Amino acid sequence: MNAKEAPPEVVQETASEGGGAAEDDQGIGARVTAVFTAAEKAGQHIITLAREEAEDIKREARAEAEAYLREERLRADQEVERMFAEARRKAESIEAEAQRAARQVEDDARVRKERLREESRLIEERIEWAKEGLGEVKDRLEQVFLENEPVTPPSDES
Repeated sequence: MNAKEAPPEVVQETASEGGGAAEDDQGIGARVTAVFTAAEKAGQHIITLAREEAEDIKREARAEAEAYLREERLRADQEVERMFAEARRKAESIEAEAQRAARQVEDDARVRKERLREESRLIEERIEWAKEGLGEVKDRLEQVFLENEPVTPPSDES
């Protein structure tokens, strides 16, 4: 059955439905436009939320980076302090050893100086004994020469 064969009420209904279809098409177009508009707004909202979240993530990353940097600086400072303390300890140890060695050298020098003084004193005593001995030898030699000198008689020439 086609529209010519159909009773007039059906044709009128179909025609009115056809008019309704045009209205429905306009309603669908408005709905599609509304859906697109809502999707566009939702997309913009999602982009805004994504940007905000990205900013939050950036802030968190910066905060974490700054905290990490502070922590690493603290570790580095502690390591430097440890190295300085170790260097100070070594320097103090070297200084103490140098002072001990200096005291030992001073003590050795003092002992040697005293030994040299004693040796000098003994040499001076020996020189004095030698002088005294030579003086005695001289005196004896003079006595021997005086005793052994022939007595010369006075000469007759006068």
